[in-house]
Amino acid sequence: MNKGLKEKIALLNDEEKYQEIVDIVLATKEEEREFEIISEWGRAENNLGNYEKAIEILISVEDEGKGDSLWNYRMGYAYSGLENYEKAAEYFEKSKNLDPDYAWTYFELGWNLQRIEKNEEALDALKKAVELDSENTFALAEIGDIYEKLDNYEDALEYFKKAEELGRDDYWVITHIGWCLTQLDRDEEALEYYMKAFVGEEDNVWLISQIGVTLGALKRYEEGMEYLRKAEELGRNDGWLNSEIGWQLARMEKHEEAVEYFKKAEELGRNDSWLYNQLGWNLGVLGRYEEELESLYKSKKISEDDIWLESEIGWTLRNMSKPEEAIKYLNKARELGREDAWIHLELGLALGDLGKNEEALVELKKAEEAGDKSIRLYSTIAWNMGQLNKNEEALKYLKIAEELGRNDIWLYSETGWNLDAVGRTEEGEKYLQKAIELGRNDSWIYSEIGYSLSRNEKVEEGIEYYLKAKELGRNDIWLNSEIAWSYDVVGKYEEAVPYLETAEKLGRDDIWLNCEFAICLGRTEKSEEAIARLFKAQELGREDDWLYSEIAYNYGRLDRAEEALIYLDKAEKAGRDDTWLYSEIGWNLGTLERYEEGLKYFEKVIGMGRNDEWIYSQIGWILAKLGRNAEAAENLKKAVELNPYDSWIEYNLGRVLRKCGKYIEAMEHIRKAAEIGGYEGWTDLELAWNYAEIDEKEVAKEYLENVEKYLDINSDAVKEDYNIVKFLINAMPIMFS
Repeated sequence: MNKGLKEKIALLNDEEKYQEIVDIVLATKEEEREFEIISEWGRAENNLGNYEKAIEILISVEDEGKGDSLWNYRMGYAYSGLENYEKAAEYFEKSKNLDPDYAWTYFELGWNLQRIEKNEEALDALKKAVELDSENTFALAEIGDIYEKLDNYEDALEYFKKAEELGRDDYWVITHIGWCLTQLDRDEEALEYYMKAFVGEEDNVWLISQIGVTLGALKRYEEGMEYLRKAEELGRNDGWLNSEIGWQLARMEKHEEAVEYFKKAEELGRNDSWLYNQLGWNLGVLGRYEEELESLYKSKKISEDDIWLESEIGWTLRNMSKPEEAIKYLNKARELGREDAWIHLELGLALGDLGKNEEALVELKKAEEAGDKSIRLYSTIAWNMGQLNKNEEALKYLKIAEELGRNDIWLYSETGWNLDAVGRTEEGEKYLQKAIELGRNDSWIYSEIGYSLSRNEKVEEGIEYYLKAKELGRNDIWLNSEIAWSYDVVGKYEEAVPYLETAEKLGRDDIWLNCEFAICLGRTEKSEEAIARLFKAQELGREDDWLYSEIAYNYGRLDRAEEALIYLDKAEKAGRDDTWLYSEIGWNLGTLERYEEGLKYFEKVIGMGRNDEWIYSQIGWILAKLGRNAEAAENLKKAVELNPYDSWIEYNLGRVLRKCGKYIEAMEHIRKAAEIGGYEGWTDLELAWNYAEIDEKEVAKEYLENVEKYLDINSDAVKEDYNIVKFLINAMPIMFS
């Protein structure tokens, strides 16, 4: 090629006027086209992208070109342009061997070797290119690209940075630097590079998406979502974008929206373990456990032996009230190596749900040893302690939870319940009332406050709370039994009975129920029914002094004193030795007219310290029966001092005073009995008698007439005394001269 043509082609190459080069070559005569000019023609066609034409031209001088490095280079370039990278690499290899000092040959060789995944050979060639030309930014960037593909982000970043330092600040290099920084978790730096690349690329969907992801990684979710939404608006709608939007929404606690985006990602073809885990987790947060489990099982088909997955399935099953199944998965997570506080806490919760509270506490203590010092842990320990009736220990852990900041309905309810259980009912009530103040309004809380009050000597208030619990729908054996017991305590026996009947209908038929029935029936003059209940309690296994005493009490009220005394004797032999027993024996002996024996028991009771109106009135009554009226009057007066409002005592005191001849004093007490009420007719008979004795017969007649208004004067109880008074009124006064 002549010198002038050579210079002209060189100039046109510099000016990238490749078509003009082709035109010049074609303008020359074919016989004048020597090897060098044909080689330049091939080069021009390459630069115009006419790779097949270039090969056709270059092949025409193959014999001469085989030994020429540039010819081989240009053949390699053409094949590379046709994406026949393996063929291209062969020619670049030949070119390199013919001219081992030309950097670009090594670059092209490396570039093509990378395309056929011969990365190690590619790296060798590219590094040789850099060795020959340290400022070859293309080679540096290509090395970075290979390291990036090999997940060697540290080395990749080093080469991309070198290219940047030498002036490569184009989109491709800058975004690759950002990507490497992302993979190295250097998100702040990555964001700077992405934002640098963003200038002029405001509609670049990939870049916008990546900025959104990076902001999310930096927990700047609101900003991240703006970019991800922009990518969505620009038309991106693939599994990756929907997954990322879902992930960031989840971190913003927008779980419903997150679920929708994860489902979109699945519809668009994403079906890997990560997606199903994320979808499942968000469904779990929403309490949609059945759906969560379905998603987690899909993940399990893809990813066996995943600690997180086994743990999450266990957590979900426990929340679905399937603790036995949950434990299997939680133990699988342990087998796979999980041995942290979380796994021990979850196992503790599941075991507690199964009622295996001792085993639960072992796991919970392990959770504490592993570093868990949370409110949840201490609350759970407390709950299990409570279930084991270790209420004092439960209270210690509840106190820790409270000191850590827990002040909700559960804490106050649980603390109140445990305080009640250890008898600190006054404190218990205060905690339970706090739970109500915070909004708890169910049958349990009212039942528990009722219990606190009733055990704190505020039984009437307790009943009100129990009835509120019943209004709210609670109607079980415990509540009905408690209401009945409370009515018993305040002496409202008739009101107690319907609740005992309800408890019985609900299935309670134990010693307590039958004994409680007996108390209430016996105190409402239904002693026959009471005795039947007591014998039922005996059949069920109760055999103690209380039972014998109650049977005796009811026999006594039925005037079956002989039978009463048999059971009082049994009560004494069973160990009862108190004033009630001996008072009751004395009373029954009196009804059998065994007055002397009865009196001895009453005197024994006085010696034991009984000092009330009943005992003195009974002693007075027996002494009167024995004709020891003065002593009788003395005891009845003591009874009146202790209770001036008992008509029976006043009436009987009046009777014995009359028998003592103290008619005026007798009438005072009889009138008092009449004022109190309850002895109509009887008080009239006594007043008539006393007036007759002091010879005020007209007044006596008036009172005697009243007797007929209230009493049957022909009855055995009245007839004798009535006739005596009538005789006294009609008798002539004895005249003395």
